[in-house]
Amino acid sequence: MKINILDAGLREKGGHHFEFVRRLQQQHAATGHKVRVYGYREMDDEVVDELGAHGAVTRLFRRYPYYGPRFYDPYAGDLELVLNDGQVLAEDLGSVDEADVWIWPSFRVQHLNACVLHGASAPIVGCIHEDPGVEAKSVGAMLWRAALLSAVRRKLRITIGSIEGELRHRFMPILPDRRFAVFPQPFEGPSIAEPRAALKRIGFFGHQRGEKGNALIGPLIERLAQEGYAITVHSSGEPYKGPMLPQIEVLGMVDDMALPMRECDLIVLPYDIEQYNSKGSGILAQARALGIPVAAPFGTLPGRLIEQHRIGPLFGAATPQAIYEAIKFADRNYAAYAANALRAAQQFVKHNGAAPFAAAFLDAAGLPKPAE
Repeated sequence: MKINILDAGLREKGGHHFEFVRRLQQQHAATGHKVRVYGYREMDDEVVDELGAHGAVTRLFRRYPYYGPRFYDPYAGDLELVLNDGQVLAEDLGSVDEADVWIWPSFRVQHLNACVLHGASAPIVGCIHEDPGVEAKSVGAMLWRAALLSAVRRKLRITIGSIEGELRHRFMPILPDRRFAVFPQPFEGPSIAEPRAALKRIGFFGHQRGEKGNALIGPLIERLAQEGYAITVHSSGEPYKGPMLPQIEVLGMVDDMALPMRECDLIVLPYDIEQYNSKGSGILAQARALGIPVAAPFGTLPGRLIEQHRIGPLFGAATPQAIYEAIKFADRNYAAYAANALRAAQQFVKHNGAAPFAAAFLDAAGLPKPAE
């Protein structure tokens, strides 16, 4: 079978774009499929080299998905983004080889619009990662609805879904055919062997930027280090600019983030509450697979999952003091959180991982699953 993996956000190592593409590509290539990857036209050489070991990789897309609406216009930016990007991306799709299925691991409305304008004939499966504001009938939700209706009129075979089950409920009102796949998480263990006895090392992982709370962690980390905690700070993007003390380990890009995460007793997600109200976290998913307790804010999708499984404390405000108090609460109640996290991990790994994640895209497209 020929499989195209398309991701206009695939530019650099680190982050979910690279991780999702890499896992899909390797799983499908390992089961005998011919896989071609299409990424952003300014994709880093190291991404091309690593992915190129498992199949063809093409620098293609001329529009990067993280130039927001205001980049286009202060008034009509959302519409301009969908129309302008959609048209350019549709032209790019004219260079894509024929395949039995197109997989978009990170699917946005401009990508859906591009597929509609291009008139793709192969089944298309797209994974979305956040709610555009369906309940509030936002402009973003209206644009999604319009693109979905256009896809139905053009008789395109498109299935959208997410690794976050909550997004299925949010999207359901705007789906013409009420079809929304829930994919397994691509993250896997093995989980730690037994619950940790005490909170000694605290980890901050991911691409440290504004919405992930990078402005908050400097004074927080310094305070925690001075109290004797060991700290791991990882950033796959901007370099760390916080305090440098003997107790603080600073990591840049790592090939397998699970390895340093396993050494931590608590993972902290100092996320912006508004940004993460309806957006999931790969860091949380990896921690869940490993059995590591996690702290995050109330009012966020990660926070709701943490509360559901009772695997860590939540904080009510994205401030150093509120996060500090949550960490101290975790310290006082660490045995319970550690036991819950390991128990939850044992259930998580039964249903998630790279293999079921890859197979679910073919299943959503109505194609045969890879052989066991």
